[in-house]
Amino acid sequence: MLRRRLLLVALACAALAAALAGPVSAAPSPSVPSLDPQATQAMWERLTSKREIRPLSVDADCRPLRATFYAATDWLRLATTLAAKASPCAQYYVSVPPVVADKTKPRPDQAQRIRALGPTFHALAEIHYTAWQKWVASTGSTWYQAGVEARRRMAAAGYDVAAGDTWALNEVSSAVRRGDGNGRANVRELLRGLYDAAGEGPTARGVVFVVGIGQRVPELGTYKARVQEWFQDAQFWIDMNVYVSDWSQEAYGDVRSYAVPGVPLAGRRDGLVEYLRHMDLLAAAGGAVSGTANAFLGNAGSTLANAAWQWESAFGWTAVDDVLMQQYVSAQVYALRNHGVRAGRATDRFGFAWAPKNLDALAPSDFTQRTAAVLDRIATAIRDSAADSPADPGVAACGASGVWCAGDLGGATPSVGWRGFRAWSPTTLAFVSAPQTIAAGAISKPVSIQVQVATVAARPAAAVPVTITSSSATGLFATSPEGPFAPTLAVQLPAGVFATAQVYYQDPTAGTATLTATAAGVVSGTQQITVGGAAPVSLRVEPATVSVLPGGAVALTAVGVDAFGNATPTAALWTVSPPTLGALTAAMGTTTTFTAGTEPGVARVTASVTTPTGTLSATSNVTVTSPPPVRVAAVRYGVAQKRLHVYVTVVDGRGRRVRDASVTVALYRNGKVYARAAGRTTTGSMTFSRPASVGAYRTKVTRVAASNRVWDRVTPPNAFTKKPRRAP
Repeated sequence: MLRRRLLLVALACAALAAALAGPVSAAPSPSVPSLDPQATQAMWERLTSKREIRPLSVDADCRPLRATFYAATDWLRLATTLAAKASPCAQYYVSVPPVVADKTKPRPDQAQRIRALGPTFHALAEIHYTAWQKWVASTGSTWYQAGVEARRRMAAAGYDVAAGDTWALNEVSSAVRRGDGNGRANVRELLRGLYDAAGEGPTARGVVFVVGIGQRVPELGTYKARVQEWFQDAQFWIDMNVYVSDWSQEAYGDVRSYAVPGVPLAGRRDGLVEYLRHMDLLAAAGGAVSGTANAFLGNAGSTLANAAWQWESAFGWTAVDDVLMQQYVSAQVYALRNHGVRAGRATDRFGFAWAPKNLDALAPSDFTQRTAAVLDRIATAIRDSAADSPADPGVAACGASGVWCAGDLGGATPSVGWRGFRAWSPTTLAFVSAPQTIAAGAISKPVSIQVQVATVAARPAAAVPVTITSSSATGLFATSPEGPFAPTLAVQLPAGVFATAQVYYQDPTAGTATLTATAAGVVSGTQQITVGGAAPVSLRVEPATVSVLPGGAVALTAVGVDAFGNATPTAALWTVSPPTLGALTAAMGTTTTFTAGTEPGVARVTASVTTPTGTLSATSNVTVTSPPPVRVAAVRYGVAQKRLHVYVTVVDGRGRRVRDASVTVALYRNGKVYARAAGRTTTGSMTFSRPASVGAYRTKVTRVAASNRVWDRVTPPNAFTKKPRRAP
């Protein structure tokens, strides 16, 4: 009883200190064992006073779980709430933060209180990575010695490794993921010291909390590339397998990516899995190249999911009401249980970060009540989801009819980028310099090639020997502008570093060449380079000779030919002589159009280009020809249904009928104009009709117009007589 009274006094003092600190604010809760000391003490006493022994064996349909929890505060209330509704087949590990004034000192008199909750409850001494980094720097000690010293201080603070307590290295930084400097080597040594304690105590594998990345980060390529490189550091993962029991990836999700209106429960579950277990999914997708990491994570890989309420940053985004937060934590339990079964894991491994924050400045009693409801939901979801649900593993976390995995948030949208972690991004060769345009025979600017993963620069695990070729048979490469140049070039991108190879290209043949970089086991990269003609040494005009009818037009192009024989349209100065034969649409440019006048003759259209060595010129002879003639070959008549039909046939110089010619005529009867008509030839004839009155008829053609043709203005002789009808 004395121990319990001391605990009650300590909790009450902590609560009193928090109350005296000032008015309620949106700051994180103070680092105290419980935000509700009296209720926690009462629950702790009920749980620890039980005389029954909890069985260590469970039914076959109860799914095992190693649940690891990070608690920045309120750790004892978290532990007692979990114990009140504990799953019979789960082991619970709850972290206790170090002393605030010196984070290298484990907080005393806490571990035994968590152990007292039963044989399935264990205390984790938080080993604050940054604090111990400062300790190493200030003492001149090694990282291994830091781990050993941390074990000594754990023992002094009451942590009992033999009884199941252990350590939790917190905030393994992104520098370790990236492989910056000695980051990985330092962590290895720190973990080695934590594990073996230099023989001063039993070996103890512990928990590692790994710094994560926000769920709604818009671009994941760099993060994915660094993780893939990390997974290929086989020796690192071999060491982790020795020292670490639970590799817990911080996955502090965002409710705005979960509570999307209209998305069914299965869709929400899968979206959560893609974020919460993205490390496992990616390691499994890597095959042999990530095999060592995958073997370790397949056993020890864990997720530190998000139960930190209410936060707008740091712990994801959970600035929602407490009911939606309860639904969110339940859905995370469901997703993690479901993934464990589908991934073939014998034991589930996950937990939550617990760090209450009174963002809405609720009254203390109200805030305490709401956070207690969230804690209760975590405990219940973990317990209920342990039951075997073959059709949909873990769905019991959602409660009856899935109510505890529902909830919508206006404006929420899925974060689909994490789906990419279901597949391994291949190592790719990429041209990273801008595409170039060079002159024939000239040497390009540097062409840069690098190894990439997920479209970002990567550090290959092994050196990459690269071969560079061109689709142009005359293309040449060199590693310097001075040469020597060769059709194929081999360069090597070294292992373990960001590296870019630079080459130079030269080609005497104008056109578009495709440069290709290849290497064994690596996706090839390509880039096009445009080779233009060099300075012209001669000039021509295309076409060199051409005929055009009066009023007609012809396009002319100035073509420069360089010393390599490349013919390239070239801007030139254009003139025409004599100007009476036609006009040019442009006096300067690679092309111009000559439009003929009405006068026949030969026009000389000249293009002139000034070069460093002099002026080049070339001429096209454009003949303005007289248009070919057309004539009226015949005018014929016929009578049908009391109408006179007249047929005017138009032919060209070869006697071929002319289509679509415009014809105008005057029809005379008895020497006077009887009718006028106009129309176009169809099958070579223009046809019209008038009433067939008695009399003598004659037709005169007054106009014939045909495209690019001239009429000879002659009407052939023609006549027709309509006689009176004889009396019977």
